Amino acid sequence: MEICWCIVLVLVFGNLADGVRGPHKVLLSVYYESQCVDSKVFVLDQLRPALLLLDKHIKLQLVPFGKSRSINYGDDGFECQHGPSECLGNKVQDCALYQMRHQSNLDQLAYVACEMASEAGSRGSLECVRRAGLRTEQVENCLKTRQGTELQLDSEYLTLLMKPKFIPTIAVDLLFDQHVQDNALINLTDTLCAEPVLEKTAACAHYYNTLALKHLFSYPLDDESENIPLYKYQTYFYID
Repeated sequence: MEICWCIVLVLVFGNLADGVRGPHKVLLSVYYESQCVDSKVFVLDQLRPALLLLDKHIKLQLVPFGKSRSINYGDDGFECQHGPSECLGNKVQDCALYQMRHQSNLDQLAYVACEMASEAGSRGSLECVRRAGLRTEQVENCLKTRQGTELQLDSEYLTLLMKPKFIPTIAVDLLFDQHVQDNALINLTDTLCAEPVLEKTAACAHYYNTLALKHLFSYPLDDESENIPLYKYQTYFYID
């Protein structure tokens, strides 16, 4: 019983600390491609749940370009890893995200998740654009004019700064770290909660408390407490 009470108290104090200090934000940049399977898995299985938990602590930057390249500064289009349909999908997302630049992280993520799950933009469909409540005529105009090309050139520039070896590439505060990259692909929430700015937040305390409870209850109720190896979770509990 003492173990359970300790876990609850940590979460309560964590919430009080957050309320006093206010939210801390880190810039989370995701460099991805519209038809990349690894990008799809990351957006749907890692980015979506992590952002639902940590949204108020994150400034999200989505960069749909990946291993593409411009031809003659975009005058002759782009060449993309998965072909012309991916080039179209990248540009559709850039045009839509530009429209959404003043909207919330979660709104932008919901739109991109729709695109990654359905590959609508890569098929020339603006269904996800419509679902996001955007004006399809503005996206169509962006696609047909230099604006879409310029947005992709901007995404190319941002991507090249990271020199990605793998797509998706994940950066925190515009800094690439291979350790962060490797861990983020496996468990983005865990990776973000290890960041100094986020590790003492109530959201991360709640995340690790939940893990600890699951670990605790995985043992028989009549098991001796000293036989339950909780030590590896103790460093995740923070009280300010």
